Formats: sequence, C-alpha cells, structure tokens
Amino acid sequence: MAEFNNKLGNFNKNYTQRDELSELVTQGVDDQSLSTDLISAAGLQSLNVDVDAEATISATSTAKSTANSTNVSSDSASLASVEFNSGLQGTNVIGVASNAGLNGTAGTTVNASAATSDGDALSYAQIEGSAGIQGVTDLTVGGELNALGKAVNTITSSSETVVGSAEAGSKLSGDQLGLQAQQIGVSSDASIQGLAQLTNSATASATSGTKALAEAFANNLTGADLDGLKVGGVASVAGQTSFGNTSKSTNVDGNAIAESDLATATGLTATARQLADADAGIDVSSDATITGLSSITSSATAATTDGKAEADSNGGNIKGIDIIDAEIGGVASITGQSTFTGSAKSSNVTGADANLKSTADSTLELAEGLIATGKVDVSSDATLKGLSSINMSAMAESTGSAGDETTARAGFDADEVIGAQLAAVEIGGIGNVLGQVGFTGAGNASNVTGNAKVLGEVDEAMGLETAGLMDINSDGTLKGIASVTGSATAATTAGDAKAEAFADKINGADFGGLVDIGGIGSIQGAASFNLSAKSTNVTDGGISGNISEAKAGDEDLLAVGLKSISGPDDVSYGNGGTFDQFGIDIASDATLSGTAIGSLKAEAFSTATNATATLGADSQLKGAELVDLQVGGIASVTGAAQLTGNGTASSVGGVSQAQSGLGADVTGLTADLIDVASDATITAQAFGTLNATATSTGGNAFADAGSFDTQLTGIADGLTLSIGGVGTVSALAQGSENATATSVDGIATATAGMDLLGVDTLKFDSSSDGSLTAMAKLVANVDASNIGGSAKNDATANGRFSAVGFEGLEIGDVFGGGGSLVTGGTDGIGGISTLKGQAQITGTLNAESVSGDAYAGTTAGGVNDFASTITGMTGVDLNGASDGTILGTASGVFNTTASSTLGEASGFSAQNLRGISTLDLNLGGNGTINAIVTDTNFVTAHSVSGNATAIASVDAIGLEGGSIHIAGNASIMSNVNVDSKAEAHTIG
Repeated sequence: MAEFNNKLGNFNKNYTQRDELSELVTQGVDDQSLSTDLISAAGLQSLNVDVDAEATISATSTAKSTANSTNVSSDSASLASVEFNSGLQGTNVIGVASNAGLNGTAGTTVNASAATSDGDALSYAQIEGSAGIQGVTDLTVGGELNALGKAVNTITSSSETVVGSAEAGSKLSGDQLGLQAQQIGVSSDASIQGLAQLTNSATASATSGTKALAEAFANNLTGADLDGLKVGGVASVAGQTSFGNTSKSTNVDGNAIAESDLATATGLTATARQLADADAGIDVSSDATITGLSSITSSATAATTDGKAEADSNGGNIKGIDIIDAEIGGVASITGQSTFTGSAKSSNVTGADANLKSTADSTLELAEGLIATGKVDVSSDATLKGLSSINMSAMAESTGSAGDETTARAGFDADEVIGAQLAAVEIGGIGNVLGQVGFTGAGNASNVTGNAKVLGEVDEAMGLETAGLMDINSDGTLKGIASVTGSATAATTAGDAKAEAFADKINGADFGGLVDIGGIGSIQGAASFNLSAKSTNVTDGGISGNISEAKAGDEDLLAVGLKSISGPDDVSYGNGGTFDQFGIDIASDATLSGTAIGSLKAEAFSTATNATATLGADSQLKGAELVDLQVGGIASVTGAAQLTGNGTASSVGGVSQAQSGLGADVTGLTADLIDVASDATITAQAFGTLNATATSTGGNAFADAGSFDTQLTGIADGLTLSIGGVGTVSALAQGSENATATSVDGIATATAGMDLLGVDTLKFDSSSDGSLTAMAKLVANVDASNIGGSAKNDATANGRFSAVGFEGLEIGDVFGGGGSLVTGGTDGIGGISTLKGQAQITGTLNAESVSGDAYAGTTAGGVNDFASTITGMTGVDLNGASDGTILGTASGVFNTTASSTLGEASGFSAQNLRGISTLDLNLGGNGTINAIVTDTNFVTAHSVSGNATAIASVDAIGLEGGSIHIAGNASIMSNVNVDSKAEAHTIG
C-alpha cells in the first residue's frame, strides 16, 4: 500500500488519465485488494446547430461509477472516478429561427468503499466535472426559448478497518453546473433554469489504528452561469444550488478526523454585457423575474476513545445571486437567497498527549443573498430582495483523566453575512428593496478532567448595503434587517472553563451612496443581537489558569439600525448655479426608522476557582445614524437603541467578578441636518438595562453595572432641524442598573454608573408650532454585603450618576440683529412653543459588613467628591413668535445605608439639581415658565463597635441664569422641595 499511498497522496490531486490510474493499481503488493472504476459520459458534445424553424434539443446522461474492495489480512483500497458527465458539453453554437427548447440533464452516482480486518482501508470517490448544459458559446433564438439545465449527483466513500488506518474521501474537484451558456440572444420570451444538486458524504471507521480520516470536499457548484443575456420579451431566469456535505469518522485507539469543506456555491451568476446590442449583462426588454437560490448543509462528526478528535465544517462562499448589472424594460422581480446550516461535533475520552484534543469548528467565509456590483436599471416597478439565513453549531466533548488531561474546544465563526449588496439602482416606477440577514450560532464544549473552551464570533452581519445611487422615481420602500443570535457554553469538572460569544459589526441598512426617492418614501433599518456566554467548572484540577470565564460582546461590537452618508455640496445645475445634495432626499412624505436592540448575557460559575463574567464593555449601539436628510412633505423620523446586559459570577472558594456594560454607548439618533418642508415628528430613544451580580463564599466579590463612561443619549450632539410646518421632537434616555456583590469571607464591592442625556446640543427651527420634549430617567440599585469571616473584609457600594433632559438647545436667534432680547429674535418657532425637559434619578445604595468597614455613597474612587447631577434643561435659547410654555423638572430619590458590626460605617450622598439653568428666551406672545425641583436624600450609617459617619448634601435650584423677554403676559414659577437627612449611630 506504500506505493499506492505515495502516488494517490493527497486526495486534492486530480487524476484525469486512465493509463495513470491503471498503472497505479498494477503496482500493488501481495495480498492487497485494489479496485478502480473510471467513467466519462456526455449526451451531446460540441454541436453546431442551425435550424430555420422550431427546434427541440434534449440530452440526458446517466453515469454510475462503483469501486468496492474488501480484505481480511492486508490493505484494501478503491477509487471510483467520473472525469465528466454532462447532458450537453463541449463547444456548442446553436441558432434557431423560431421557438426553441433546450434541455440537458446529467445524473451521476459515484461510490467507493474499502474494508479490511488487518490493514489500511482507503476509498476515494470523485467527480471532476458535471453539467446539465455547458459550453454553449452562442445561443440565438428568433422566437421563444425554454431552457433547462440540471445536474443531480451523489458522491459516497466509506472505509472500514479493525487494525490499521481508514481514509475516505469524497470530492467534487472541479465544477458542477446546472446551465452554463454565453451570448444568449432571444427575440421573444425566455424561460431559463439551471439546477445543480449534489449529495456528498465520506465515512471512515477504525478500531485500532493511527487515524480514521473522512474528507468531503466540493470545489464549485453553480445553478445558472450566464455570460451575456438579451431577451426581447418577458424573461424568467432561475438558478438554484443545493448541496449536502457530510463527513464522519470514528476510532477507538487512534485519531478521528472529519472535514467537510466547500469552496463556492452560487445560485445564479451573470457577467457584464457581452452582446453588442445589449445594454447590460442581463438585458430584458419587458418584464423579468430573476431568482437565485443556494441551499447548503454541511456537517462533520469525529469520535474516538483514545486520541485526537477533530471535526471541521466549512461553508466557504455562498451566494444566491451574483451579477454585474441588469437592465429591465418592464416590471422586475429579483430575489437572491442563501441558506446555510453547518454543524461540527467531536468527542474523545483521553488523548496520548496534551495536543490530542477534542475540537469542533463550524466556519463560514461569506454568505450573500443578492449582490450586484454594477447598476440595476428598471424602467417600471421593481422588487429587489436579498436574503441570508445562517444556522451554525459546534460541539466538543471530552472526558480526560488525572495525569491525562484533555481539552475540549468548540467554535463557530462567520466572516461576512449579507442580505443584499447593491452598487447602484435606478427604478422608474415604485421600488421595493429588502435586504435581510438571520444568523444563529451555538458553541458547546464539555469536559470532565481538562479544559473546556468555546469561541463564537460573527465578524459582520449586514441586511442591506448600497455603494452608489439608489434612485427611485416614484414611491420607494427600503428595508434592511440584520439579526444575530450567538451562544457559547463551556463546562468542566476539573480545569479551566472559558466561553466567549462576540459579534463585531451588525448593520440593518447601510446606504453608502445617495438615496433619491421621487414619491413617498419608507426607509427602515433594524439591527438586533442576542449574545450569551456561560462557563462552569468545579476545580482547576491542578492544570492552569484557575478560572471560569464568560464574555459576551466587547469593544468591537457596533450595531447600527439605519445609516446614511452626506450628500455633496455645490453640485452644478448645469446653468451656472449650484445646490447642496442630501444623503437621503425624498420628494414627498417620508417615514424613516432605525433601531438597534441588543441583549448580552454572561454567566460564570465555579466551586474552587475564580469566576469572571464580562459583557458589553465599550460596545456601541446606534438606532439611526443619518448625516443629512431632506423631505418634501410630512416626515416621521425615529431612532431607537436598547442594550440589555446581565452578568452573573459565582464562586465558592475563589474571586467572583461581574461586569456589565462598562463604557457602553447607546444612542437613539445621530444626524447633522434634517430638512422637512412640512410637518415633522422626530423621536429618539435610548434604553439601557445593566445588571451585575457577584457572589462568593470564601473569596472576594466584585459587581459593576455600568460606569460613568456608560452613556445613554436620545439625540446626539450636532443635529440641526429645519421644519416648514409643525415640529415635534421627543427624546428619551432611560436606564436601569442593579449591582449586587455578596461575600461570606471576602471583600464585597458593588458599583454602578451612568450618564444619561435626552438631547445634546440641538438646533431647531419650525415655521409653525414647535413642541420639544426631552427626558432622562435612571433607577439604580447598588448593594454590597459581607456577612462573615474572621478577617477584616470591607463592603463598598459606590454609584456615580448624571441625568440631563436638554443640554444645549438653540431655537432661533433670541437676540436678533440688534443684539438684545427687546429687538426680537430671528427664526426659531413661528407658532406656539412648548418645551419640556425632565431628569430623574432614583438611587439606592447599601453596604453591609460584619468584620470590616462599610462604605456606601455616590463617590468617585472612594472619595466623597462627587455629587449626582440632575438637570431638566440647561443652556437653552428659544425664540418664539407666539405663546410659549416651558417646563423644567429635576427629581431625585436617594437612599444610602452603611452598616458594620466590627468596623467603621460611612455613608455619603450628594446631589446637584436644577430645573432650568441658563435660559435665554424671547416670546412674541404670552409665556409660562415653570421650574420644579424635588429631592429626597436619606443617609444612614450604623456601626456596633466602630465609627459611624453620615453625610448628606443637596444643592437645588429651580431656575437660574439667562435673559427672558416676553411680549405678552408672563407667568414665571419655581417650586423646590428638598427633604434631606443624615443619621449616624454607634453602639459601642
């Protein structure tokens, strides 16, 4: 078998010469069992057809190649190979003056099997190339065309041995094509279909040998490959790829390796213009329906008792439709879809050395539903859809033993998942464009004695992406949706457990070029994610690391619902004039919505080692990120972002640390300029819910829910709103934080922090009435407790918070050209003005220690130097032509408690509250100003045998600063209500 192995070598080598294979078999050694079977088949080949009337050309080719070999006392090998099998192939020129029917079908079955009791078993099955129809270099039809190319193939290899190695390989080494043609010209209607379907499997089984290796590989599958298409009537074009890839290896005493691999799969592909009288790669004079589908399933399974188990499942590049450009003279429907299900599973019991692991990896390089790298030009109505649906899983299992520890490692990794990616689009009628991505990934690693590790990651998920102009002459609906779900679970009894679930870039709709809609416009972008990680161990097993660690989301996580670019300035009219172009320009009414909603969960559990759970550190979520927008009618613009984080760390004998959303940034709406000719409603919302829980019996516990760098912002800095009718702005930043640290015999520290801002630096003008509302609300609970232990272990509960409704609001020029309020301002609100700013914080901080000091308070770094800021509105300029109502509200409710049995107790709580700060106001009618401030601040410090210190501080002002001019009647009211108390108690 040595000579056989040497010549056959790597299965990736192609054998195309029959004499080479024959020579290979004759060079065997005594007692070997060798079998080979080679086939080449085609129904029609290299035709030159010229028909003056109607024509039907049909060919079917069926090929079956089988090679079986069995042995008892020596090696066994088999090779089954199909060099080519096609319905129609070669170089073909076909001309038909009238109607034409073209049908090519290829059906191929390749099977290789090898079995022996004592020796190596090797089986290889391959198809080098197969097609229903291929090699049509010129197809001209004077009437209607009905073309169908179909290749349906099966490749199977299996190897089995008791003593020895088993290797099985199944391979599509070249291309499998449904229909492939060049320069297709059809004078009337055309129906063109291409189907490529392949089932590929490799199975290797050994009992006692070096390895069991199963490899299943496919190079390229394409449903329909069109190189130049022109149709004079109605066109229906469809390409479909279906592929099932399976590898399975089993062993008892030796390694088990399974690899399932795909290079590329495409439903429909078309090149640029090839015909002299065509305007695009796909040129249809009337209506067109274009469909491309790729459905891929890949699985790899490896199992052994003593040795390495390795399972790899790779999806490669998968595309529904991949075209250069298209020009459609009528109504167009273009749909591309990619579907991938990938799984990998590995299991072993022990390994001969530390490198013999149980590893399972499920990977995907690229999945795209619809991609057009050139222009798609449709004269009438058009519907464009790009869909990608991905499901990946990886599972690694191991057992290990004392002195023979193993590692179980599982992972899923998707590089790029895209719904629709369009270079440029022009639609003469109503346009509907959809790009959608749905991704689900799961990784699981389990062990008994040894480490367990999981890493799941999505690099990029994009619903809809454009690079050039999206031009729709009538009404337009644009929608991009990206949804990512990922979970990682690692568990072991004795060893390190590490689980990580990450996603980097998630975008619903990303318009990298200008958007121009001539009628009513509806644009929606939605990005969502759900990432969870869970790690569990009992002891470190004397290995390394001493950790149970879970991470979900990190600083690379950026989720944006809707994104657009800036339009160019000083664009020439062509007559010497210039104008500024907008990134999104909608001639009539418009509805825009951008949402980014995410959930992160990290759980770490351990009995004897440290447990760490981290999520969302420095992650970013943005609902809508618009640069400039122009709307010719009524506009409704919504940007909303929400982050929910739950971190839990629990250990019996080690340190527990849970961190949730430190430095995270959540923004509802960010933009430079929104210009609306009529009424406008602008809504921006930012929500954040962050929870951290850390518990330990014999170690320290640290819980952090947010930090002062954690930000929630409704409307971000730098937006200018210009509204020709009634203007309504509603902004909300709302947060919730819970940090709990509990230790029996260790330090307990809990912290929480958040900076909330409803509106940051907004410029606003409306020709009619204007109503603006901004709210910032936070509820925070911080609890640290140490309930036992002989050592001095402190308990600390810290919080640092800020909430502001409006910060920096410019509504017109209140001083006008005369430089004073009396002379009257310019722009601003042309009708009735309504302005409401509200800020509210409810904070509960509690620290309790038996053996050490207890500290609770709103502080920075343990020093009493920080007071929570609560402001309804600050830095406001308002110029209103008519009546105005202004309300600024600041509200605080704080309860701070520190208690210790054997140590000192210190409580500190301070707030600075302003209802309205620095208001410059010019109203042409009656004016009502109301500033309301309420605060409850209770601080309690209690110690049994140590010092007790309680400090409460409140600075509250209803209305301060600015200049006010009201032409009509005025009502200016301020209501401040403060209830503050500090109590310190020491018993002995």
